[in-house]
Amino acid sequence: MTQTTRTFFCLLLITFLLPLSTKGQCPEVKIDVERLPDLNISRAGHALFFVDGELTVAGGHTNGFVPTPTAEYYKDGEWHLMDMVYNHDFGTSVVLKNGKVLLLGGCEQPIGIGQTFLAELYDPKTHTFEGFGSMDRKRAIASALELDNGQVVISGNWYHDDGIEVFDGKKRFTYIKDVTDQRSSPHIFQISNDDALMVGFCGTKGDTLNSAVAEHLKGDTIHIPLLESWFPLTVQSHRDAESFIGDASKGDYTYLMPVQDKSGQIAIAKVRNSTFSLLPTDGPVPMQCKGNDIFYQGHIVVDRKAGRAYMMGCANYLRTTPERESPLYFLCIDYAKALSGKPAPLTLYYTDPLPVVPDYPPVVTDEGDLVIAGGLKGLSNFTPSAAVYMFHLGSKSEATSQNGSLWLWVILPAIVLIGLLLGFLLLKHRRTENHGDRSPDTGSQPDHGPVTVIHDELMGRIRQLMEQQQLYLNSDLKLEDVASALGLNRSYVSNCINLHTGDSFSQFVNGYRIEYAKQVLRSKPDTKVTSLYISAGFSSEQSFYRNFKSFTGMTPKEWIASQKD
Repeated sequence: MTQTTRTFFCLLLITFLLPLSTKGQCPEVKIDVERLPDLNISRAGHALFFVDGELTVAGGHTNGFVPTPTAEYYKDGEWHLMDMVYNHDFGTSVVLKNGKVLLLGGCEQPIGIGQTFLAELYDPKTHTFEGFGSMDRKRAIASALELDNGQVVISGNWYHDDGIEVFDGKKRFTYIKDVTDQRSSPHIFQISNDDALMVGFCGTKGDTLNSAVAEHLKGDTIHIPLLESWFPLTVQSHRDAESFIGDASKGDYTYLMPVQDKSGQIAIAKVRNSTFSLLPTDGPVPMQCKGNDIFYQGHIVVDRKAGRAYMMGCANYLRTTPERESPLYFLCIDYAKALSGKPAPLTLYYTDPLPVVPDYPPVVTDEGDLVIAGGLKGLSNFTPSAAVYMFHLGSKSEATSQNGSLWLWVILPAIVLIGLLLGFLLLKHRRTENHGDRSPDTGSQPDHGPVTVIHDELMGRIRQLMEQQQLYLNSDLKLEDVASALGLNRSYVSNCINLHTGDSFSQFVNGYRIEYAKQVLRSKPDTKVTSLYISAGFSSEQSFYRNFKSFTGMTPKEWIASQKD
């Protein structure tokens, strides 16, 4: 085979490998930001909701960390100030099915001290507030969810006793029961017409809880296996109604919830009734963008019309240098495709650095755009912001079409360029043949092309690193650790593993761990699994059992018996 022919086939291989090389990579799309008129009052710790076609903010605290009993709604291009009955700084809000908004509790004094019993209703039709009573228990940083039967379940607290109570939809609160674990801002998921489930990772004093223990509104606590290794993210106050993707008319109560493993990797959990599982996506949730690590907030908002969901984040460097400005990141999850049996495509939208970081999730407008209003400047509760921003992800930009932008602007031009080069080489080759200038076959080994050779070489380096240093025995091993040891980009390493083995990084590593466990069991059949799973690099016994059976088709006990046979 001549050198020209070898080059031809090499370029042809590259043409076909280019689309494969982007598999699993989340497209990154920069979006423009529209600055809306500022609020009348700078505020943080407030509620933001979109009700009756209007953006509305309520309560919170203003400059100096002082609670403000005011609210504002956006109409005709400006914010209109309203007086509330109470302030609800770090309080709880629920947009009710009757169109009104229930506002509950919050801090009693400035600088976030204490809790209150106070409750009021906001009517967006008349732009008025009505204080009508108090909860059974004073609360701050709690969560609430309205059930189909009209009751509102309330749970969670901050530096005060937790417990579950119910608002009857009119003007009465009834305490239901104490809780097994005291939680702050738990997730509340409806699982039937009149029942709910509560999970959380944060205690009432910021302590860490066992999130695998879930509290029932009715009945005893239950155990959630997924949450042994994936932990819910926390946020100021969850409004899980905004994360609902099910169909209540069919008894389908499905929600999306962000979770995180011990390595820091984020994933999306699907909560359907009492079953928790990971939502299949077309690649891992990106943890970096343009060289910045991303810190995601613990809440997902859903655009049900478009079948998309969004999770917001900011640059992780703000946690050490809060005086800097940060880009905002919006991870778009096309969950509608996952519900039809396909992996959900992911797209990461990012902005230029902004001088404000919201302390709550964005809201989705009727057009599918995202809005933030107020928040923190420099991550300080003493200097809240009055800025309002709109991110056009619905009215002026289609997230689903952006998933094809990588193909349109990167891969397609590359293929066209390669096609032109192929045509030139073919023409040159034919001219050479017509002039009788053929290179003799030297009998050398076939050349498989630089792409295959490079990937083979890299895969060899990955395997050598894993086997010689036994990195897989570290239960906190991350893809970034391997990429850093090789001096390469994490996506390049991930793609190489996927192309060569068909496995994700975690599957690839778990394969090594299972082989290690099998070697131990061969030499020491009496080894206890309770100690083996830890030495093999698994974070939990359950994960070890699940992976062992996945790789071998047998439990460890069955596998040992088969070796004896």
